[in-house]
Amino acid sequence: MGVDRRWSELPEARHAAAAGDFGTLLRVARTAARLTLCEAGRRCGYSAATLSRIERGKQRLSDITVLRRLAAVFDIPPELFGLADIDGPAFHQSGPAIDSVRGEATRREGGVDPVRRREMIGGLAGLVGSALAGSPPALATPPRVITSLEDVLLGGCPTPTGTVDPTRLRTALASAWSDFRACRYARLSARLPRLVATATAAHEAAADDGRATAAIALTQTYHLTVQVLLKLHEDAMAWSAMDRAAQAARAANDPLLSAETARISAIVLRRTHHAERAQQTLIGAAQALDEVTGLSSAGQVATYGRLLATAAYTAAVGDRRDTAWELLNEAAEAGRRSGIGDSFASVDVALYRVSVSRVLGDFGAAVQYARDLRPEQLGSVERRARYWEDYALALHGRGAYADSFRALQAAEHTAPQEVRYRPWAQQLSVALLDADRRQTLRGLRSFAARIGTPT
Repeated sequence: MGVDRRWSELPEARHAAAAGDFGTLLRVARTAARLTLCEAGRRCGYSAATLSRIERGKQRLSDITVLRRLAAVFDIPPELFGLADIDGPAFHQSGPAIDSVRGEATRREGGVDPVRRREMIGGLAGLVGSALAGSPPALATPPRVITSLEDVLLGGCPTPTGTVDPTRLRTALASAWSDFRACRYARLSARLPRLVATATAAHEAAADDGRATAAIALTQTYHLTVQVLLKLHEDAMAWSAMDRAAQAARAANDPLLSAETARISAIVLRRTHHAERAQQTLIGAAQALDEVTGLSSAGQVATYGRLLATAAYTAAVGDRRDTAWELLNEAAEAGRRSGIGDSFASVDVALYRVSVSRVLGDFGAAVQYARDLRPEQLGSVERRARYWEDYALALHGRGAYADSFRALQAAEHTAPQEVRYRPWAQQLSVALLDADRRQTLRGLRSFAARIGTPT
């Protein structure tokens, strides 16, 4: 930010540092940068209300990852936060400045108002309905409010009281993953804060003989959290959840879980303009999985193939087309070996072929690959939604606007919340509105209004 650090010599700042009053330090740094609470919140990915609670001491700052982030964003000397070094070798310590991440996320949104997605994180995410006691209440009439997901990541969520039943936790986690695969994002975000807090409490309370099992559940919970945040383009918050997933995975000491953690971490890295590091992470994880397991089971082969397919997409984002297709061909071989029942097979590779072609700008090839793949072959609503996203965008790239609009409508029919809450659908509807100057696409304007596209 280039802020003059002389503010750190002010008596108020020195006294706050000596007392460990990080909230006051944050307020002084923000004031020195001439940022309002809203502006500061946009830079670091938290709401103005959350920052206000921190500054007033209503919410304590103790998480090292959060302190590192705030020090980087607000140019606070790390030693004032008790941090010896915020530029260590671990990937989670060398992430991008959050203001550039947030700015890029806004640019990708093409002017689409992110309020509804922030509402889902800060408001809908706080709708209660115990994650361990069945479905949450209807969104229109929440009976009470608990801490939002961003507060959970800041360590402000109340710790569940009583003993956590591992069976109920596993059931709740499985149900949450089902919501994700069905693109029920509003319902899922209502469950996540309580689920994260409960999984964390279970891990902290686990005896030695149950600690690995609890770590697995916690890792899977953070995997889900990262996926949801990425869906909503909340990249700054995804960094925090990614770091927690990596810590939990180390405690779990499970090769497949470590590989999936690396894959999700690489997606966060790629989304925040660390594509080369993302590629290294994916290839390194694939090699490590091969060396540790020998790829002796279908599940191990499937995970290996998923790593390579994600690496192929990452190479495509960097316009390394030869590398992208080479990696995807290797993933296809792994897919053939893994079998249909292991969540990654030939049909998944076919979906990646659509995505890779589209990202490389080969829209004709992407359209043909999409036509060769029947969406009902894909195993979940989330995968089918990805299919319609790639197909609709590729058709638009070909100038087939009517077909692109029909694919966009199919996406809404398949997964309404995928279209309502994710930026790509609004970006595409804006582009279609701009292209349809003669208003020949019947229903486009009413469709755009229904999904909240600004016109």
